[in-house]
Amino acid sequence: MPFFESGPFADQPMPKSIPSNWIALASRLLLLAAILVIVSREHSFDTLLALWQRIEPASLALVTVVMIALQATGAWRLMAITFADGLRQVGFRPLFRIQLVSQFAADAAPISALADVAKAAMVKLRFALGTGQSIRPVLYERICGAMAAIVIGVLCLSAQLVVPTPADLVKAQAILWGVGCAGIAALIALGGFHLNTKFEFLNRLVRAVIALGHMLRSPLLTAQLLLATALLLAGYSVIFIVLAHAMQIQVSVPHVFLFTPLIFFVSSLPVFYQGWGGREAAAIATIGNTGQVTSAEAIALSVAFGIVVFLGSLPGAVFWLMRPSMRKAVRQEVEQA
Repeated sequence: MPFFESGPFADQPMPKSIPSNWIALASRLLLLAAILVIVSREHSFDTLLALWQRIEPASLALVTVVMIALQATGAWRLMAITFADGLRQVGFRPLFRIQLVSQFAADAAPISALADVAKAAMVKLRFALGTGQSIRPVLYERICGAMAAIVIGVLCLSAQLVVPTPADLVKAQAILWGVGCAGIAALIALGGFHLNTKFEFLNRLVRAVIALGHMLRSPLLTAQLLLATALLLAGYSVIFIVLAHAMQIQVSVPHVFLFTPLIFFVSSLPVFYQGWGGREAAAIATIGNTGQVTSAEAIALSVAFGIVVFLGSLPGAVFWLMRPSMRKAVRQEVEQA
């Protein structure tokens, strides 16, 4: 039986986009542009181009294949959450296709939150679910992915006490992960409570939070989420390392693995457009702050990673174009008032 029968989105239409989403897109692109301007003051743009031109097609093809494979890990994580929520009718292969399509859809969405809405719409249509049943796992996956990254980030922070790391960076991570761990503890603690207010929508929202906290008390689900996120972060680290090697950037391999949770956490915030801007800022603050990599090299590496994300989403475009009826239905779900 599902943990949560009538979620905060039950019997509610899919949220539709609003003009402010495009304002969010513009602000994130301006952030990326500002980073590029700051870097160009110290290094010419030709330096960035020279770094990108060193990437050989074989290396680019390899990391693209890795990125596509990582989408399967993301689909498995979503399936684990849907199973925990009592939705046994979902299958891995359809979820993998939806994962690929939603990754492609994210390239056309002003902010990643809209891509989540599209993913929920596809899950709803593919498995004939209610709106709440489809939105809930997608929302939970984003939250659980961030929480798992926090836990792994704490482990990586412990390792940074051994691997030489700038003290200010260690302190900043300690504060961030500390706040995150406090939030996780509070969420799990709420799983044992039953709260009610005078407002029905607030009650639904509270029940959704409590249901998630209850789900996270399952050792099996927690282990699956941590394993899936660890595989994703390890895969992202490998992509960074392969790209750095191709661009002849002398990165510290241990630092790449140890900093990836922070880079992933920042870039996966739903306000960013495919992580652009946030990922570059995090890369400069981490990889570019070790003394071995310049800020220009850090941003060139991060932008190259973003291009790989786009290339890895192209298989989703094939599935999207093959299903015109699904495209129309998803648009109607997303645009429904």
